[in-house]
Amino acid sequence: MALIGDDGFVRGDIQGLYFMDTRFVGKIVPHISKELAFLGIKEKKTDSISFWFTSKSNPNSIDNDLLCILSYKIKDGVLTVKSEFLNYSPFDTEFQISFVIDYTFDDIFEIRGNRLKAKKFDTLSSSKENKAVLRATENADYFLKVKGPLRKKVRVASKAKEEINISFIPTITFKKNSVERSIFEGHPGKLPSVALPNFDGKVGQLVRRSVEDLRMLLLKTNYGAFPAAGLPWFSTIFGRDSLIFALQTMEIYPEITHTILKILAATQAKVENERVDAKIGKIVHEIRVGELSLSGKIPFGAYYGSVDATPLFLMVIGEYAKHYGTSIFEELGESINLAAEFLARAVNKRGYLTYESKSKDGLSNQGWKDSGNSIVFKNGKMAEPPIALVEVQVYLYEAYKTLISFYNGERSQMYLRNAKRLKEHFNEDFWMKDEKFLALAIDGNGEQVNSITSNPGHCLISDIIDDDRAKIIAERLMKSDMFTGWGIRTMSSLMAAYNPISYHNGTVWPHDNSIMLMGMKRRGFFDMARKLSNALLDAAEYFDWRLPELFGGNDRSDDGIIPYPIACSPQLWSVGAGFVISKILRRDQQ
Repeated sequence: MALIGDDGFVRGDIQGLYFMDTRFVGKIVPHISKELAFLGIKEKKTDSISFWFTSKSNPNSIDNDLLCILSYKIKDGVLTVKSEFLNYSPFDTEFQISFVIDYTFDDIFEIRGNRLKAKKFDTLSSSKENKAVLRATENADYFLKVKGPLRKKVRVASKAKEEINISFIPTITFKKNSVERSIFEGHPGKLPSVALPNFDGKVGQLVRRSVEDLRMLLLKTNYGAFPAAGLPWFSTIFGRDSLIFALQTMEIYPEITHTILKILAATQAKVENERVDAKIGKIVHEIRVGELSLSGKIPFGAYYGSVDATPLFLMVIGEYAKHYGTSIFEELGESINLAAEFLARAVNKRGYLTYESKSKDGLSNQGWKDSGNSIVFKNGKMAEPPIALVEVQVYLYEAYKTLISFYNGERSQMYLRNAKRLKEHFNEDFWMKDEKFLALAIDGNGEQVNSITSNPGHCLISDIIDDDRAKIIAERLMKSDMFTGWGIRTMSSLMAAYNPISYHNGTVWPHDNSIMLMGMKRRGFFDMARKLSNALLDAAEYFDWRLPELFGGNDRSDDGIIPYPIACSPQLWSVGAGFVISKILRRDQQ
């Protein structure tokens, strides 16, 4: 991944060349012995961008007659920088070009926290055409090869063109046996081609962009192509995010779903470790490969602080088996058993799956709304752990349905009883009679966390609630305090904690909306599904057909959409939302 500045250069801040949670290069600035004037962006694609510059071929020229095109293209982690010079003067011209490069080797958490420190590295080789630099640590070797002239005298004949190409090739070699090494090190195969479904009109534009972004997000692993969670901050393996994407796109991309399941099974917790919130059988939340994680300074090397990834894992296996056969049960049988045993130990007396972090450096909230202020009462009071989130019980119920099919005899019947009991208790404990809506959660004191939020919309995908309540919930979600005209907010505008630009308390998340859309479609609420899909389609058009991770929850009557300042774009489950929208609107757009 490469982040390029709007002025055509890489100048630090968050800009640079990233590879596997490390920014290898923080500055790429060409110095030319002629004064260049910036004209603008020439072309912008998913994997490349180019800029126009102009100058005078010699001091006596009346017009700017030397044109420069500076292009950046990323492919398979390699960044190629191409400088093209077109001389429209009647005379030859000559100048010196040199590239100023900063080799930074910054961990992505250092960049996010603005805690950058200079790193020591060794220059292994340096010539006119090649350079190799290495940062060696106890945990990994971070190696960067630079191919091409970093300093050169350029001569451009009249009416002719010259170009210079420089490639930056990053690699990481892990020094210890680890989860990271088992997944990424070796010789992973080529990334698969990603098919483009056939859609027309605006829906077609959304789908084409979604496919381009999916291609960008695919990581090479020893198990196949795995989709990273998002750029720039989450360019790695995330359990929850990838499983939601599988639910969104399984019918289109079964091979990617299969790879997701294989890797999450391979990285399933096998030992207890409170520092990383690991318990035997849990599915991983995220796997980081930067130096801070590998060294253990932060707990995110393989971190398990996610309450929903394990039931989602079983839910996705069950859906995959329905579509592609039960051989997946035999293939992942050991992991299914481990996950089932974990759930049996983890549920409370009412049968709910709860969370309470044991890691002092981990996440305090462990559902998809994992910011510290996201699980909050209507009056603004924070919920106390252990917390049972409404949507997590939905995933648990669906996980039980997978286990009913996976096991035989008495054990299958046991999970049938578990599911019935969970449904009964869920409808008793989470239903808010006054609000005629489901609570966000049940907290550690047994209280309903009574904020009106989007989370209950996830219940629409499951028969944990019956159709009468499902209709009430769907209609409530489409009221003006929740539906902005661009999508459904994460929190009602009537709540004390509401803020249209809060990460989880008032913004619109496309993936969250897509789960509600899948539920509306499943329940036969087609008018509501079309209305919500068209709103999201309009939002996608506003963002040049790329739905970001999230955006502001302001009303559509306001001027435009408030962009969220550090939203990932592209982001995996927002890419998946594009495919969900397309399936609902395809008939209307043809």
